[in-house]
Amino acid sequence: MVPLDAVDVMSLVIIVFSLGVFYWFGRFTVKLIKQHYNIYPLLYELEESEKKKR
Repeated sequence: MVPLDAVDVMSLVIIVFSLGVFYWFGRFTVKLIKQHYNIYPLLYELEESEKKKR
C-alpha cells in the first residue's frame, strides 16, 4: 500500500470540503426555486384580501 503524504491528505480534505460546499449550495438553490414557485398562491391570496378590504 502506498503511504499518504501530507499534500495528499490536504488535497483530499480540500476536495471533500469543496464537494460539501457544492452540495450545500445546490440544496440552498433548490430551496429558493421552490419558494419562488410557491409565491404565486400567496400573491393571489393577498390580492383577494385587498379586494375584500375595499
